[in-house]
Amino acid sequence: MATLNEIIQREVNPFDSVTFRTGNFWTENQQPSSATVESIHQEAIIQIRDTLQHVIRDRRTRSILLTGDSGCGKSYLLSRLKKNLNNRAFFAYIEPCLAQDYIWRHTLSHTVDGLMHIPEGEKESQLLLWLKGLSAYSDGGIKKRILGAKNHFIHELRSIYPTGIYQPKDFFTVLYELANPDLYFSACDWLRGYSISEDELELLGVSSMIDTEEAAKGVIANFGRISADNKPIALCFDQVELSPKSLDGSLDISSIFNVNTAFHNNNLKNFLVIISITQDQWRICQNTIFQSDLARIDREIILKQINLEQVKALWENRLYPIHFQAKPKPNSSIAPLDKQQLEVKYPGGKANLRYSLSFGGILYEKYKSTSSREIPGIGDKTQPTSDPLAAFKLLWQDELNKTKDKISHIRQSSSQELIEMLISAISVLGIQQIKPRFLNGKYSSYSFSYQPLNQSKQVGVLWNEDSNLKSFSYAMKACEKAISSNKNSTLIMIRAESLGKKNNQGYKIYQKIFNNSSNSHIKFSLESVHYLKTYQKLKNDAVSGDLVLNFKPLSLTDLEKLVRETKVLHQCSLLQDLEIVPTIPIIKLDPETGKELEVKKFLLNLVKHHLLLGQQTLIQQAKSQFTEIEEVKIERLIQELSQEQKISFVNPNAKPQERLICLIPQAVAGGKK
Repeated sequence: MATLNEIIQREVNPFDSVTFRTGNFWTENQQPSSATVESIHQEAIIQIRDTLQHVIRDRRTRSILLTGDSGCGKSYLLSRLKKNLNNRAFFAYIEPCLAQDYIWRHTLSHTVDGLMHIPEGEKESQLLLWLKGLSAYSDGGIKKRILGAKNHFIHELRSIYPTGIYQPKDFFTVLYELANPDLYFSACDWLRGYSISEDELELLGVSSMIDTEEAAKGVIANFGRISADNKPIALCFDQVELSPKSLDGSLDISSIFNVNTAFHNNNLKNFLVIISITQDQWRICQNTIFQSDLARIDREIILKQINLEQVKALWENRLYPIHFQAKPKPNSSIAPLDKQQLEVKYPGGKANLRYSLSFGGILYEKYKSTSSREIPGIGDKTQPTSDPLAAFKLLWQDELNKTKDKISHIRQSSSQELIEMLISAISVLGIQQIKPRFLNGKYSSYSFSYQPLNQSKQVGVLWNEDSNLKSFSYAMKACEKAISSNKNSTLIMIRAESLGKKNNQGYKIYQKIFNNSSNSHIKFSLESVHYLKTYQKLKNDAVSGDLVLNFKPLSLTDLEKLVRETKVLHQCSLLQDLEIVPTIPIIKLDPETGKELEVKKFLLNLVKHHLLLGQQTLIQQAKSQFTEIEEVKIERLIQELSQEQKISFVNPNAKPQERLICLIPQAVAGGKK
């Protein structure tokens, strides 16, 4: 067994921002119960639990406004709510909506997406559990008919709900097909408002699609009207401060409150709506919300700072894995930190949750740096400082991997969301004069225009991923009109979906627009969406004050600077095709060699960031990010970095589990090598 000091020298900082960043509380792995400090925000949890209990009791929808300073633990609280109350309610996480005219479709899509997740301890999705909780489904006769007689099922539901259901035949038909494993995902896509193909519509037996705000609002209303006997659905609108700005540049959060008011005014049953926003933005925006909308908030909960005992408990949780390995056991549960440092830092006895964790990380890093001077081979030599560019690359890699795990299909994001993410990405890369809505009419939000660097000609961009070819045809007609009225512009269409067949009207117009002209069609890969989504997530966190690097919050300006300096978006092939970033020469490597190069860069960045690590820690970190690579290959890559004089073995003759690796100073100079 190693001493605490020896373990500290070889492990990563347990307070590192990549380790404790929070995100989508539903899709990302939750903290084990042992890592939860139950007393933190316990009063708020009790209030929310009581409000939920009122919904369960009388089925009347309630709304909660959750506010607090940036870093106070709102995401931490949402995570605990979902974990502790999922047996009482279904949970859905609503990401920030990027367009005001898309709010209902955005809410519906994320609601169904959230309901498709399988809760801990269950074998079926929340959506199927919701379906089976309906009083109509629980009837024995209907249960038999649902397996073989669609018309009987639909007739029975229409008898129970003769009025007040939007598109009742199609809606009940899709509910029926949810129980059909072969059509489950097509049924979910219809409910999410995706543009599905004519073939899928025919298989489902429906004729309509949810392609307008009114339709999305109607389907959400359907959920409320037929689930009175079911568990409530908790909708968590997070990071509301990221809502689009109004024409005068001020934040406009009215659309979220309009949605909430509609739940109450339309008598939608069995919802718990939680609206989360930072306290400073709420103070600014509160006076812009109509009194009638404010009246629909049943309870406002303000998260407060935590006390020092709670900070100490958080520190204990972070340090426990290190203490567990140590022999002899440390005298203090927060060694090498001490509570006196906390009391000096926070003389008032209260602390911001996130900042207190960052403070722990700073103290830990300082202790490790000081104690490392006692290690033979390091001593009083001048040591390099942590490379911020390497740290950001690690943060980016971690978020990119999470995005890849979450997004497996292009149409998990709507065309409107894709276009907004693309605008964000090209903005950070210096593109000027970006104007929304190059097209007019229904497909205006699928488009924008910009002026390329060093060019006078405007470029219009349409991103259309509608699978339905009738919708595609309408989009092509809109393109024709736009080109006709913008003679000095060229058009780029981004589309991975099918263009249809030669006899389709949309295909004919497509040929007319894009064949033998300056207009172009770009096909792209899912990987490009991963890059755009990763930047959008980090941008959202930066604007909300939730992005931390090297124990300091990153502003949007800081993030943009790091993105440009590290060129992480240059790997996005869609941005290369748009000539926003230089095209990277294609070097033909077999997939295995390409992956090894990626792992090798990761290993070097990890050492540049932490400066001193154990060989086994390096291997474990690499395996956690690149699960498919073998340990023996990682060991070989570490040896290669040593031979290239980028890293050095402090004690090369030690056992592998005791071997330490440090950075050779010139390898960090400017973060370039």
